[in-house]
Amino acid sequence: MSIAVLCILIAVLLPPVTMGLSKFSSVGSYDNARPRDWAATQTGWRLRAYWAQNNHFEALPGFAAAVILCLIAGIDRAWLDQWAMIFIAIRLVYTVIYLAGIAPLRTLVWLGGAAVVIWMFIKAGMALATVAPV
Repeated sequence: MSIAVLCILIAVLLPPVTMGLSKFSSVGSYDNARPRDWAATQTGWRLRAYWAQNNHFEALPGFAAAVILCLIAGIDRAWLDQWAMIFIAIRLVYTVIYLAGIAPLRTLVWLGGAAVVIWMFIKAGMALATVAPV
């Protein structure tokens, strides 16, 4: 498995791991029969974990699509692996900052992750345009 594809797997696991922190720290109060109702009643970092989980779900499709397009376009594997790892590192930092409740810094870090995905799309798009111009 390539590092970039492994990074997609890590991105897939980020939402449940993030929410798992909240669930497992709430032993006895977590309601598996109504997890969304339970999550909405949380406060503090546990509620922010729920929000971070949702944001990870929102970031996942764009990242996965960018990696897949780069693979299809034949982008240099080392370049792709590097940028995929940077994205995952940014998302991990984002999670920590989100849980800590540092909103302005969280937004800047989120922008960094979005910029990585945009850069990957641009790189794939440019490569595909030279192979199959529209």
